[in-house]
Amino acid sequence: MILSMTFLVVLYACGGITTDPNTSTPTATTTLNGTTNSSTNVPTSGSSTGDVTTIPSGTTTTKKTTTAVYDEFWDKNHNGTPDWQEEEITLTYASWQHTSADIVTIESLMVQAFTEKYPNITVNMQIVSEDTEWDASFMALAEPPSTLPDVFLIRRLGNFLPYNILADITEYFDHDPDTDYIFDSVYHLGTYQGRRYAVPTFIFPQLWIVNLDILDAAGIQAPGYDWTYEQMKAIAEAATNESTHVIGMYGAHYFYRELPKVLKLRAATTPEELAEARKWYAFGFDGEVFHFDDPSFLTSMNDMRDALSAGYCVHQLSSDLLTEWYLSSDFEPRYNGKVALWRDASWSAKNYFPQMFFNWDVYPGPDGVTGGNTDIAGVSYTSEHKEAAYQLLKWMSYSEEGLLKRYELFEEFSDLVSGQANNYGYPIVDYGIDGYGVNQLWETIPYGEDAPGFVSPEFIEALRNGAYWVNKETIGWDEADLAVGSYISQVINNETTYAAVRETMQTEGNAAYQAAIAAMDLLIAEYSE
Repeated sequence: MILSMTFLVVLYACGGITTDPNTSTPTATTTLNGTTNSSTNVPTSGSSTGDVTTIPSGTTTTKKTTTAVYDEFWDKNHNGTPDWQEEEITLTYASWQHTSADIVTIESLMVQAFTEKYPNITVNMQIVSEDTEWDASFMALAEPPSTLPDVFLIRRLGNFLPYNILADITEYFDHDPDTDYIFDSVYHLGTYQGRRYAVPTFIFPQLWIVNLDILDAAGIQAPGYDWTYEQMKAIAEAATNESTHVIGMYGAHYFYRELPKVLKLRAATTPEELAEARKWYAFGFDGEVFHFDDPSFLTSMNDMRDALSAGYCVHQLSSDLLTEWYLSSDFEPRYNGKVALWRDASWSAKNYFPQMFFNWDVYPGPDGVTGGNTDIAGVSYTSEHKEAAYQLLKWMSYSEEGLLKRYELFEEFSDLVSGQANNYGYPIVDYGIDGYGVNQLWETIPYGEDAPGFVSPEFIEALRNGAYWVNKETIGWDEADLAVGSYISQVINNETTYAAVRETMQTEGNAAYQAAIAAMDLLIAEYSE
């Protein structure tokens, strides 16, 4: 049975927590911490203009000015008020973070704030399932009569796309001038065959974690946040200590995920080549083709083999070697102070921060290219109020006001929501600086207390230039990954060279990708009849 919950506002009272459906959430004053982020020109469209300003750090940021522009798409009766604000509307929202009517999540707090801003709209939190059962649960909800939520997170675009679960939201997206501020590196995620069915909500970066104590013991100066690929390699080599089993770099995924884009950008010699390089996601994918045969990918994989052979990069350790080196097969060398640097998913690394009893910091990807992934969300095909649902979707993802409210609520209710909310999600947008030279959105991000690198300008800029693993959003990505995975493992294990398998990878990987697209098109055609 699908449960639905009308949100209960949470207040601190008498040393505990009380719920009162008739009381509004108190407003907190947010203290802005961190450093002003750097950015590049934001495209101008409709109501927005961008002026380039140089700040003392020497980075470039954008000053946004906005004037009201009438768009009859949102106001078809021409009375000056968007149609979706003129009638009583009830929506439902679903997230795998919110699995019980008895818990408070950042999503439920955000939903309450949305209804306070738009009092004509009621939003109920619909309880669906844990993320592992998400797709199966939605297939059941889509059966007539549909009980799909109006707005919801998506685990895999391809698992929903053919089955009349996702609305085509292209027109809503195209008529929203704020989409101009979405990073180019994630802008096209959520589209298929030229139509948009989802939007990315947040970027969850691959963090580079640096053990500063190991660097200090080895006499290595900690790098700046603008470190390069060469600096990263030099640190890993210098920090490696075979006698004490200190590992310079743990994990080889970087070499075939983000590094190909780094080297592709470096190799660009013309504006056209640079534009092509900037299109790359992780894994040599440009949005249409996997470039496993590109020279940049070849160099990356050869560098990986060199790092593994030299011993300053260890991809993984066997149970026997863990026991031999650290006296326990369960020993985790990264979080127990035996690895100088490694990359780790933000949503995973957070679970280990409390047990990392050494000095550490977080860095962006070398050369200003960070990896990671996004979450995506969409609107139901059966929603009766798609315009209002889209506005809720925007509020929960890339809305400037919504993001400021999210971080305000995160700090105010951190004791309640930090465990399930703080996956270190970053905005997919940059709205620029205000008239006082402050980037309110980026300076409000509350992660700097955990590590200063979380809010460094270089970290934020590296998100703009990210090389993301976009398997959630890309039909055929998982199939291509499966097709070439064994070849990458062979190179890692020194069973072959990359030169020997790259043409096979190029052929088989892209064939699997195209076959998945063809299969998807057939499914869509079948269910649209």
